Amino acid sequence: MRKVYLRHDSTVSKTGNDMEIEFTLVKEDRKSWRIRLTSRSSDPYQSLMNPHLSQYGKMCHETTGTGYVCPVCNLEIDEYGYCGCGTGSS
Repeated sequence: MRKVYLRHDSTVSKTGNDMEIEFTLVKEDRKSWRIRLTSRSSDPYQSLMNPHLSQYGKMCHETTGTGYVCPVCNLEIDEYGYCGCGTGSS
């Protein structure tokens, strides 16, 4: 059986709330793949698994609405200006 694991190498603060996070995939004690991402979240493992948290710094269910409804998909436009279909987005 092969030994494979994901190692968190570093977290470096960048401008504002952004952080640069680096992981390495290790197979049989050899580095095989490096992942580097910029995230707004302070939790590196959640950022790797959840792109919404990485991009916006919060979970999708924490996003608030604006009270405006998209005329095409009839869903509320959120605080970032996005709706379900993208047509009513700003």
